[in-house]
Amino acid sequence: MMFGAAVLVFVVALWRPGHNTVKAAAKLPQRYSFKQRSDVPVTAVLAPGTVWLVDHRGGVENYSNGLRIDDKYAVPNEPRQQYAIYGYAKSGKDVVDVKTAPAGIVYHTTESHLAPFESGQNRRLVLIGSAVLEYVQSRRSYHFVIDRFGRVFRIVKETDIANHAGLSIWGDERGAYINLNASFLGIAFETATDTDTPAATPAQMHAGRVLTEMLRSKYGIAEGNCVTHAQVSVNPGYMLIGYHTDWAGVFPFAELGLPDNYATPPVSMSAFGFGYDDLYVKVTGDRVRQGLSAAEDQIKREAAASGLPLAKYKAGLQKRYREITAALKPKSPGKEIGDEIE
Repeated sequence: MMFGAAVLVFVVALWRPGHNTVKAAAKLPQRYSFKQRSDVPVTAVLAPGTVWLVDHRGGVENYSNGLRIDDKYAVPNEPRQQYAIYGYAKSGKDVVDVKTAPAGIVYHTTESHLAPFESGQNRRLVLIGSAVLEYVQSRRSYHFVIDRFGRVFRIVKETDIANHAGLSIWGDERGAYINLNASFLGIAFETATDTDTPAATPAQMHAGRVLTEMLRSKYGIAEGNCVTHAQVSVNPGYMLIGYHTDWAGVFPFAELGLPDNYATPPVSMSAFGFGYDDLYVKVTGDRVRQGLSAAEDQIKREAAASGLPLAKYKAGLQKRYREITAALKPKSPGKEIGDEIE
């Protein structure tokens, strides 16, 4: 027990939430070819019932696609309420829809200490993994954590909000989502982005795929709404995207059965006037740069069509974001300052 407690202290001491340094983007072994509109993600969904619950016994759920979810660490948090979907400038509406079910998934890394993934390290791997789970449970950080052995643990119940993404931004053809704590589910892989360790183990990738399949089937989540924390995170104080850069440019979308949507123009830029800095471009790579350029071109066209100088047009978009988030803050229980007031 003393050794386990020491590991917990060690893990917490080395915990790096919001870590902003990642390796240069790596090429993925496989790429998807897909058609995508220039201003919104693709929207294909799995048919309801594609994946179904087989049984729930002994605190473990078993699904038809081989997914197993362990409820050992499951805890309640604030229940998810109705959240708004905000219209784009061309819609002329502030709120275009309201929804209660999750609209998407945000993939995270725990940024915790990692032991070498080898058989001789089994005891350390298990102890560190348990400490990570206890830590994120205490903070209600994610809905699910996938440990390095590929085991899926439920942390926050899907009916509740997890403190994983705060007032971050994503968008689809329906409109823009702000406060992804309320509207998106959070899945964290036990891994870190600035070490020599591979981004995730093969077992984690398999687990991520079957978990994603289940959630998309259960909630009708569009594949274009399955995104990384680096894509949705913003810093409202500086009006810059990419406050957190976990899974920046290196997420294995194809291995999870998803199209690579890194080139999707960020709605944070096109709808709310956010910018980006050189560091974000450096850590995210060329695929993300394509989306940034497309968003910049879009906002220039819209500014010209409105007859306003670009700076003034962007200021109006930024003002709208601040007005929306000011109204949301009392409803957003996030804990980490800086990540979208997370």
